[in-house]
Amino acid sequence: MKTRTFPVVHELVSTRLPNRFGDFVIHCYGGAQDGKQHLALVKGEVRGREGVLARVHSECLTGDVFGSRRCDCGEQLELALRAIGEAECGVLLYLRQEGRGIGLVQKLRAYNLQDEGLDTVEANLRLGHQADERDYHVAARMLEDLGVKSVRLMTNNPKKIDELRRYGIPIAARVPIEAPSHPENVRYLRAKVEKMSHMLSFERKRPRFPFLDALCEHQSEGPVSPGRPFVTLSRVQSLDGGDAPTAGAEACELAGALRAVHEGTLTASGPALRLTVRGGRKAPVNFAMAGTPSAVGDVVAISADAQGDIDLAAVLATILGLGVRTLLVEGDAGLSGRFLDQALADYCVITVVPEFQGGSGSGGIGRGASRIAASGCQTLGRDLVVYGSLRSERSETPAVLPSD
Repeated sequence: MKTRTFPVVHELVSTRLPNRFGDFVIHCYGGAQDGKQHLALVKGEVRGREGVLARVHSECLTGDVFGSRRCDCGEQLELALRAIGEAECGVLLYLRQEGRGIGLVQKLRAYNLQDEGLDTVEANLRLGHQADERDYHVAARMLEDLGVKSVRLMTNNPKKIDELRRYGIPIAARVPIEAPSHPENVRYLRAKVEKMSHMLSFERKRPRFPFLDALCEHQSEGPVSPGRPFVTLSRVQSLDGGDAPTAGAEACELAGALRAVHEGTLTASGPALRLTVRGGRKAPVNFAMAGTPSAVGDVVAISADAQGDIDLAAVLATILGLGVRTLLVEGDAGLSGRFLDQALADYCVITVVPEFQGGSGSGGIGRGASRIAASGCQTLGRDLVVYGSLRSERSETPAVLPSD
């Protein structure tokens, strides 16, 4: 049991800090044994209040400032500030405990070890540290100085709850704060769940779509060919290969889940293509073939390929240049077929509606077609989804076609 002591921190200065989340007052504290200055961002009047919405956030320079995708820290910081900004009152403590307490240099070294195959916990241990070396004594003293009586703590970390309670801070409730997972941090999050007991539900949010974890693993490996994003093809079709826009509710939910694990979505918009970036981080971008009526206004003009169509490889190179590394292509048989013909896709998810639409349903797939490797399938309500990674079936010698 940790013993309560007199406050080891004192306020150095405070000032107004209006930001895009609301009107805050920032308090800078000093005097801690670690020799660092810690911050409190306060919304409204918290002194004497019970059940104050609070987040105790440890510094993560790479995630909070530079938008690192290796963790969920920056996204959690934004979620917390937004929630506090929308509340009547609240407080965010920003503790200078980089890298779960091991410091910036060691954290970057741990990144290198993670690139060699270790998870976040194994990397810290290899460097001679504990999995988590943070301490919340300073946080407790800051909350006491602010006059907070009890908090509704935004956290997924049971250790943080226990530590604050041991230092005398009543926890009225835990408020989950979970950012969406993505290919770069899936393994990191899984290690926090399995080895640090974090209360994350990211693996349970998509129980009907277990193959999405496999898709994320493939995304982390990158595309088959360089110079473009990782491309997943998604299409809803009938039994005979025709377009079937009337999929069931479960298939519509799958479409949303697929968009959530890709940084961008590419769709056909008449003769042009339209890129939408997840979360609205960038305005939609339209691509049209140079010299056509569609290539006017606020569009990116793309040259034609050898077949006289918009050059998909050039479109993908431009999208990668915009910072989109994982792309979901939602299209009809013709668009999907062009990506397959040119070996520009890495994974596919096809929802089959048990109906016949009529027509050839060829999908535009020619002799350079791709096939699904290690395929799987599952039912989705009345529909069936088929999924798997793609491998090119191209060969140096053209296939011999039967004569008429």
